[in-house]
Amino acid sequence: MSTAKKKEIRRIVEAIGRAIVEQRLVPGTRLVELKLVDALGANRNHIRAALLELSHQGLVSITINKGAMVACPSQQEAADVFVVRRLLEAEAMVLAAERIEDTDLAALRKLIEEERQAVEEGRRPAAVKLAARFHIELARIAGNQVLSDMLERLLGRCSLIVSMYQKDSRSHECHCDEHTQLVELLAAGDVDTAVLSMRQHLDNLESSLDLTQEEEQVTDFVALFADSVPTE
Repeated sequence: MSTAKKKEIRRIVEAIGRAIVEQRLVPGTRLVELKLVDALGANRNHIRAALLELSHQGLVSITINKGAMVACPSQQEAADVFVVRRLLEAEAMVLAAERIEDTDLAALRKLIEEERQAVEEGRRPAAVKLAARFHIELARIAGNQVLSDMLERLLGRCSLIVSMYQKDSRSHECHCDEHTQLVELLAAGDVDTAVLSMRQHLDNLESSLDLTQEEEQVTDFVALFADSVPTE
């Protein structure tokens, strides 16, 4: 595969994946190839390759004779994802506590303030994106690339789960407060309490789910991917 082709497929994967993680593409949305071709200014073969990659990441489901759609995680998958997140993020907190510096703390606090502002302004996709970045940044500080890669992929699936099952979008405000608590515990060097607080944070997120699937929505792909089309 040529470098140019790989780059183009990666562009499509990132555009669709970002829309899924930010909950602009909801679970069950049909990903019609021809519509994506037009919306993303891409060719059909590249779209197919990108959708296949996204299916490997657990973000897209591909069914013979039905095509691709944004994945709809089951209740059991939702529970399994949170089990794994608790394991990974507890270890991330331990490792991060050993390496964290003042510049890292400042970066985390900045992310939280940006997330809080997005919540207050009702910018849900931005709030979701910033919340995920907070957890990814913690994993980066931990210094274990394998853990960081696993968590980043898992966060995408978790975003689908939250999109499907969350009872009240206002719970994002509580998550900001919990993120602040996690940072201050790391700043104080209280590792044991930080680990417990991370577990509680994820417990709270899981308990905010009602396991009720939303109805399929019609999506305007051209408008959704307007900022992802390559310019001449």
